[in-house]
Amino acid sequence: MKTYNIILFIVLQGFISVVLSQEIRDGFKILRENQRVVFEDLSWNNYRGYPLNKKGEDLFNPSSRFSSIEKLKRIENALFSEQERNSMRINYRPRAMIKVRASDGKIVATIFYFENLQDPSVIDTKKLKKLNERVKEELMIENLLFNGEKAASGYIAGHIWFFKF
Repeated sequence: MKTYNIILFIVLQGFISVVLSQEIRDGFKILRENQRVVFEDLSWNNYRGYPLNKKGEDLFNPSSRFSSIEKLKRIENALFSEQERNSMRINYRPRAMIKVRASDGKIVATIFYFENLQDPSVIDTKKLKKLNERVKEELMIENLLFNGEKAASGYIAGHIWFFKF
């Protein structure tokens, strides 16, 4: 009986630490991973499925063009001061994993990563939410093709680095 109680205690302690290491704020699930904090768009898991052609066959070998660097820079400058941008770039190397609708290149969800960040409250989640909304509304991946063919459905992941330009 004593062994059972010890095992139950360890399992319960592990479960509690996982639950308490994440929180939800301003449309993000905030996760702590070692020396990194992750802000996951709550809609991330709504978009699933590999890119398919009109016949329902899997598509491979994506090629695309991200020509929205100037738009990204304007969005960053509008939302964050020069001091904020420099501080985040130097200290936290922010980037985002994006989920892109394969049929038209629209960005539909994001996950923001901040390296070497101990305390997630350092990041203004209201500004991050605005950045997330503007990225999804104003930026896209152009000429998204798979072996030269346009997808009929599905999603693909990509990355964007922030405050680099």
